[in-house]
Amino acid sequence: MSRLAPNPDLPGVTAYFHAKSEKVPPWAKALQRLFPELENALNTSNRLVIFLPVRDRYFAICFGYGSSTLEWSAIEANFGLRFAARRVNPGSVRTYRSRRIDAAGRTQSIQMPLGSDIKDLDVPFDGEFVRQLAGELDTIGLEFKEISAIVASDAVMFKAETDLLKVQSVLDVMLREIETQPVKEGLEFVDSLEPLKASSETAKHLDQLLASKLFTGLPMAAPFDGLGSEFEGLNEYLLEFCTPDDVDLSNIARVTAYKKDRSEDLVTLDLDGLRAALAGLKVRLGVRALQEVRLAAYDEDDNPVSSHMPVRNWIVFEAGDKDKRYILTLGRWFALAANYTKQLNEDLSRIHVIEEEFSLPTWPSRFNSETSYNDWAPGECGGSVIKLDTVDIRAEDGDEVEACDLLHRDGYLIHVKPYSGSQTLSHLFAQALVSVQLLRGDDTYRENFKRTVLEIDPSFAETVERVPEVVTYALAFTRDRDLPLDLPSFSKVNLRDFAKRLRGYGVRPTLYRILRERPIKRKAPEVADN
Repeated sequence: MSRLAPNPDLPGVTAYFHAKSEKVPPWAKALQRLFPELENALNTSNRLVIFLPVRDRYFAICFGYGSSTLEWSAIEANFGLRFAARRVNPGSVRTYRSRRIDAAGRTQSIQMPLGSDIKDLDVPFDGEFVRQLAGELDTIGLEFKEISAIVASDAVMFKAETDLLKVQSVLDVMLREIETQPVKEGLEFVDSLEPLKASSETAKHLDQLLASKLFTGLPMAAPFDGLGSEFEGLNEYLLEFCTPDDVDLSNIARVTAYKKDRSEDLVTLDLDGLRAALAGLKVRLGVRALQEVRLAAYDEDDNPVSSHMPVRNWIVFEAGDKDKRYILTLGRWFALAANYTKQLNEDLSRIHVIEEEFSLPTWPSRFNSETSYNDWAPGECGGSVIKLDTVDIRAEDGDEVEACDLLHRDGYLIHVKPYSGSQTLSHLFAQALVSVQLLRGDDTYRENFKRTVLEIDPSFAETVERVPEVVTYALAFTRDRDLPLDLPSFSKVNLRDFAKRLRGYGVRPTLYRILRERPIKRKAPEVADN
């Protein structure tokens, strides 16, 4: 790109321009043999970037394909979103795009051309890595009135006259708003993920921690020493393979890992498949491999359906302790704001962890599934518990839904789940809410529930009249964890949301920790050759 000489009235402003480039599109190359005149098909593009000084910052104002020339690791993440969290009118949101911070990596995009209230979207903003937020501005007390709407991400887009001095003043106000104004109610989580610069010491230590968790045990894994006491003591809460949100899963036939001239296909699209492919590459696996090993997805015709992205972009990872959390998603590190974590922990402290109200037996190592445990546990509880797992109860609309896994004589609807990550907990939390909604609002379901329970054990007649009063999430762990503070951040915000909904139905949410014996790894029997 060539540097442009600015008007003398614009001190400190620089601009770079690239005249139009011409390129034959791939489809024209492919079809030119059939339609010779396609040799005239060309894509043309121009690029312009203006660097505008605002206080001690520079803003890159991009035109055409200018944004593609930027080194995005040098861009301050979430600037636009932080302003939007303070100034977008919650009653006139037009676009919302986010990615769930968990193993599922669900991406959602909602558009309302005329704008809508955040509350009407029925979207739990907590636990979402918001990628884009667009809407009308709340201009009360704002120093500029001529800008009525924005589209916010890392960047911020708005319509304005081509008066760079005026744009400078608008951006200066945006900076001041971020520094001085509180976040709008309902958008706290948008502002709670604090991006870490890739060059920061914290990000470098976290890369080392991630590499040690991902690569240790694989051939040619580098030794990982010297993390520093602050980082060596962090717990791993989440480590999963997760495709980037611009990759269409329905169109993937294979994913291949590359390092220079080496390549290896992933047999399965999960963490085990990724580790096996990394081992097959037979390259040194140190911190640099997080960036240098790249993955690409292909369809059935072997056409690429993704760019070659670093392996770090295909991982979701969370580490921390009760007071601080660090999250890697889409290749970027974030720190969950300390004040948000503190408030989240305070809210979760309202959920009672049951220790003496009833007792469930230790989960034996021989049981691999919750169904096996639920079949066995009632016999160990002396008649205080009956099993409802896999017992489907018909609702008015014909759907069949489990009321719970175990029902305690004192009225506890117990939902059991061996802990294996945030994805399984999301299903558990939702399952309990659906059950309560049906017991409260569906007469057919409630009567069928009563009949089913009394057929199993007639002595539960008093119990069925009381249900639902208490829901218990019984989570089985193989290692010591503090419930609920040691859950992944997404699970914590999800639990808080579902607990609030249960209370809305007059039901008390509770937690129970089941001790689970570690499964015994048995060696395969040796076979002697004849």
